[in-house]
Amino acid sequence: MMAPRSLVLLLALVACGGPGRGGKRDAEPPHARAGAPGGKLFDDASVESRTGGGSGSAEAPIPRCGPRDSYQYVAGEFRCPGGGNPFEGDAQAAAGARSGSLGPDARGHMVDVYEVPCPTGKVEVFVDMYGCPEMEAQLLRDRNLADPLELDVHFAAGRYDEVRTRCIALADAAEKRGNSDEASSLSIYHCGIFTPALLVRAGLSDQAVAAARQTCQSYPPVSARSGVRVEVLIGIVDAIARMWAADKVPAREGGDRLNALLPQLLRACAVDADTFMRAFEAAGGE
Repeated sequence: MMAPRSLVLLLALVACGGPGRGGKRDAEPPHARAGAPGGKLFDDASVESRTGGGSGSAEAPIPRCGPRDSYQYVAGEFRCPGGGNPFEGDAQAAAGARSGSLGPDARGHMVDVYEVPCPTGKVEVFVDMYGCPEMEAQLLRDRNLADPLELDVHFAAGRYDEVRTRCIALADAAEKRGNSDEASSLSIYHCGIFTPALLVRAGLSDQAVAAARQTCQSYPPVSARSGVRVEVLIGIVDAIARMWAADKVPAREGGDRLNALLPQLLRACAVDADTFMRAFEAAGGE
């Protein structure tokens, strides 16, 4: 099987003195998060909080109904051993305690892991934000929705204006809701990858790096449980390479460009160069 062009370009970058090899691969499938373009985005602000059905363990996560309901549970309803909650109802602080995800489980749900700083030490709380009929239906819709695939088809065909228009519309819809995390979906995940690549193509490297930073910061830092930032960065590099291939950019020139750009992207996403290289090479061999 021929290596993808992005891998060829990155190997050219390494030959030019780019990041070295080695380190641990930190991989996790992209989190299939709630929401759906092309229709009314699911508004979990209107859903009644629910807590029953789980113990908070990895095997029996707390079923919740969307991101906001998950944060509210961790911030207010969870109790540390001996009582109390260090977040005192601060949902934003609870959101920052999300350390990664496990799964998918037998139902295809990704289970979020929160590290709560209790007085006796950190306690891991496992929460399933798809644990209600509304979110279960939304997850099914997101899986079956053609829009993420359409974005990739448009991108592969060089219809970059169409991709940009759709991504801007999704971002505007998220902004109107006041919290992009709660309006996110597979399509917004794709846009988080395609937007930096399109900005690079337009010669706006600083804006591309800023867009990559914004996307990466919506996911937990890289850890043994969460490698989404690494996966996002791989996707961005691959998207850039696909554009350059369509534009018939010579591989050596592409390697030089990546040599200049990749360190900035790594810093923007707070991803270690060795970890990125190992994960990139593993993805290229699939």
